[in-house]
Amino acid sequence: MKKRLLILALLFSLKSISQQKNDIKLSEIKLCELTLDNLKQNDVELKQINLEEMDLCSDGFVQDGRFENRIGYTSKLYPGVIFQKYRKDLNSIAKIHLTKDFKGYLPDGKYVDLKNIKAGELIAKYDSLDIWTSRGCSDYLGINRNKEIYFYVKLNKKKEPRYPIDDKYYSEQQIEGIDIVSDCYSTQQNTQKNKPLYIVEGKEVTEEIIAEIKPDDVESINVLKDISATKKYGEKGKNGVIEIYLKKK
Repeated sequence: MKKRLLILALLFSLKSISQQKNDIKLSEIKLCELTLDNLKQNDVELKQINLEEMDLCSDGFVQDGRFENRIGYTSKLYPGVIFQKYRKDLNSIAKIHLTKDFKGYLPDGKYVDLKNIKAGELIAKYDSLDIWTSRGCSDYLGINRNKEIYFYVKLNKKKEPRYPIDDKYYSEQQIEGIDIVSDCYSTQQNTQKNKPLYIVEGKEVTEEIIAEIKPDDVESINVLKDISATKKYGEKGKNGVIEIYLKKK
């Protein structure tokens, strides 16, 4: 019974996070697993907005293929957080942009208050970061950790010489925003290899169909693993099988 309840939770729900506004924990948000539909289920007032990409040129010519550029979604449940999709035609969330209104914990557990933190204070939280970089056409200077978390300060275009970067000067500047990016292509490729077979009322279905099923319509769930799965469903069942039976209407 416990196993069935766990599967239900994984299939049908995004855990609602009851948090204070200054206590957001981004480690609880799983990029590429979280979808736009999940966000809408938890906040019917989810809003689509246009946003500035701090690492890209303002002319829109340069694109970053890891996420949908310059379009994001805001929720009252996550102040200071802007969610961005992997691609225009997919609902997976691939990127989070943090604005000055963000207070909380980064995915690695480090606490930040973006209204009150200078670059040097943030850099001191890490053993090492990559060097400051800029595309030249951007209004911001960025420094990143493992190409997953990016920190930005305003680029002073009047400061000469621009290069080499004046680390002391920029360490005293306020952090203007943070990007957290995940490579959903690699994640989805790995997930595809290991995902279970879904069966609803005896028919094989996709994850998209599963997501549309309401929990109240489910009568029972049966999980098959290893030999029991392959014996009944052959090679398709090698990663396990989830059989779902619906209530009769």
